[in-house]
Amino acid sequence: MIEIKSIYKSFEDKNVLEDISFTFENGKTNLIIGQSGSGKTVLMKCLVGLLAPNKGEVLYDGRNFLTMDKKEKKSLRREMGMIFQSAALFDSLTVLENVMFPLDMFLAVPQTHFLCSVGRVKIKSCTYTDLSTISVGCNGNPLRCRLILHHGY
Repeated sequence: MIEIKSIYKSFEDKNVLEDISFTFENGKTNLIIGQSGSGKTVLMKCLVGLLAPNKGEVLYDGRNFLTMDKKEKKSLRREMGMIFQSAALFDSLTVLENVMFPLDMFLAVPQTHFLCSVGRVKIKSCTYTDLSTISVGCNGNPLRCRLILHHGY
């Protein structure tokens, strides 16, 4: 279960999140919806630690993510899977570089593990291809490959 309690986040003099509280229950589909610019992405980034809220708590099964040290956060991130809007893929990088980019930040995953998993998501033939040259329908495959590597499947 993920709980957010009284989250506040501002950038300079602009308040983006003000007193946001919610519980995401295990096994249920949870939605975050709102108008453009309403803070959905900022909230998600606060949930996973890419941004630190100015105030409030982010609890994962009762564990406060905001007070964890770097090692504890890294361990908790191994339990997460994340895909951001617009797939967060970089068209200037190869498929391999796109898959490895976030994994290099959070985990020590050798490229050999990547090469073993790419066959499972049918992208082995385009591993060293620039992302800009593969079809739009294949863009989700590097994301699935990230999740497979991240969770060790």
